[in-house]
Amino acid sequence: MKKLTPEMRAYQARVRISRWLNAVSRKGKKQKPNNITSTRNIFGQTVIYAPEHISIYEVTGKNSNYNRTISFIRDIEKHYKSSNCVIDFTETRRISAAALVVIYAAIEMAGVGRDGKAELSFSAHSEGVNKTIKSSNLLRLIKGHQIKYSLDQSRSMPIISSVGSQQMEEIIDFIQRRIFKDNMSPTTEHAYGDAVSETINNVGLHAYPNTPLEEKRWWLMCSTFGRKLYLAIYDCGVGIPKTVIKKPWFFPLLKNSDPDQYRKLIEEMPHLDATGIEILVPKRIPDERLIYYSMQSDVTGTKQEKHGQGSKSIKALVNDTKDGLLWVFSNHGLYNFNVEDQQPGEAKLRMKFPGTLIQWNIEIP
Repeated sequence: MKKLTPEMRAYQARVRISRWLNAVSRKGKKQKPNNITSTRNIFGQTVIYAPEHISIYEVTGKNSNYNRTISFIRDIEKHYKSSNCVIDFTETRRISAAALVVIYAAIEMAGVGRDGKAELSFSAHSEGVNKTIKSSNLLRLIKGHQIKYSLDQSRSMPIISSVGSQQMEEIIDFIQRRIFKDNMSPTTEHAYGDAVSETINNVGLHAYPNTPLEEKRWWLMCSTFGRKLYLAIYDCGVGIPKTVIKKPWFFPLLKNSDPDQYRKLIEEMPHLDATGIEILVPKRIPDERLIYYSMQSDVTGTKQEKHGQGSKSIKALVNDTKDGLLWVFSNHGLYNFNVEDQQPGEAKLRMKFPGTLIQWNIEIP
């Protein structure tokens, strides 16, 4: 018998998986287990099943789209690095760009130093899902191809993965040229530049404590739907609730905006020592409220206390546009701000969000 090459054995394994999936489909059986996490080992390959609706916006309920999407990301983090994998989007009918950027980051980080091979199965139900996967560079990432960015020649922006201030100017230039058709006013361009640079600078300064600069990675996605621009920046660092309590302006702001809560903390911890802050505050104040505090622009205190508060640019990008909406996901908290009613919303996340994602929904003039 002729000895098979490793490439031929891998090809035959993929054929067997494809035949098995087709057979299950013909029998009318579900290809995914009923529980919220979905992986199976088939012919030596771990198949990680994507949910039907990949989205992080619907957070209510145990089996919400948010929980299913986070479970999918956890499966990637658990299995992708250690084994040959198939990321299976066969049953996926809808995918939001904000969720995709988190999935992309999970695959990129889990793929560092991996020995196994990975494949991707496209959706059998939605060409829109498949188009989104391709345009994001997710397929190239899974295939192990080197990804280079040339935004001056691109018609659509893939997911950008970078560190420090790399690509920031190219990103703003792309939005000006491709989305605003070179009609962006200097004021609007300044607002975009400030919001993007502030968010990315916060990643470098706060998201990854005690980490070398070259490992402080962030991801950015930018997409349009009709007259709406969706811009999101994600990092997989420690999260806003972990960092906000260490800011010099945190307790002056808390004292000014929520004196009852401040008084209770002082009664339990009179000296506000650093160790006590990190232990006690998260137990008394939920993550969504800590994110709310981080988004406040003014505090009563000294210039030193105000230094580095940094939320004006982030909120200004939606404040100055019709129907602007800001989303902030971090750890167990969700914060959103709608420019129309000027009222922030808060929600507790049942499953922990892996890091921080800031997204702007902006009307294009």
